[in-house]
Amino acid sequence: MTLEGKVAIVTGSGRNIGRATALELARRGATVVVNARSNRSEADAVVGEIEALGGSAIATIADVGIKDQVDAMVSDALSAFSRIDILINNAGLRAADPITNMSLEQWRSVLAVNLDGPFFASQAVIPGMMERSWGRIVNVSGLNAFKGRAHWAHVCASKMGALGLTRALAAELAEHNILVNHIVPGAFDTTPLPENPNAFAGPPDARAVGIPVGRLGLPQEIATTCAFLASDDASFITGQTFHVNGGALAY
Repeated sequence: MTLEGKVAIVTGSGRNIGRATALELARRGATVVVNARSNRSEADAVVGEIEALGGSAIATIADVGIKDQVDAMVSDALSAFSRIDILINNAGLRAADPITNMSLEQWRSVLAVNLDGPFFASQAVIPGMMERSWGRIVNVSGLNAFKGRAHWAHVCASKMGALGLTRALAAELAEHNILVNHIVPGAFDTTPLPENPNAFAGPPDARAVGIPVGRLGLPQEIATTCAFLASDDASFITGQTFHVNGGALAY
């Protein structure tokens, strides 16, 4: 699953699953654009980790829910590397509020990041992918979009909207060899051990109850799924939804 010569943008990659994905793509040879919404130090730290692996990366600060900022991020990436081959729409906003209390501002802010963000970023990178007849777009969702969750109406709606976007783009872009897929993480442990920032563990977590494999997922397990879908090994896969949840939802 080599990604040598490819350039990838990973949104929301200053920490957790996004960070693990950025590092995994870099290990496989990709040049990576690391994105954070506002935390420059986190983004710079991930760039430093990639450079320590012998890879190349830049940090960009952009709120993916704001089109002008997404366009600026893509422009910076093109200025630095001349191309974008892979887009991982990982950035997500989660918030809880009863539907009777939810303001329009709350609703719009979550949809902006979770649904507008993948649309803005995809629209910005697709023309270049079409020119080269090669591209990979992976949208990252969440299990609660499929199961439903009280007080998460905006989150569940936005994530399912991104699934619809995935399927539409897959049908529209396949003739250009641009493949678009969807990953749905279950419950994940995002607490790194201080002595090993690449390992994730901790005491038994209540969220593991009901997961057949008996544990939370590891960010690396999403990262390797993204790397597979971004590679030529997945050249006949598009418009698909991949549930990575330890059996919590058999779909």
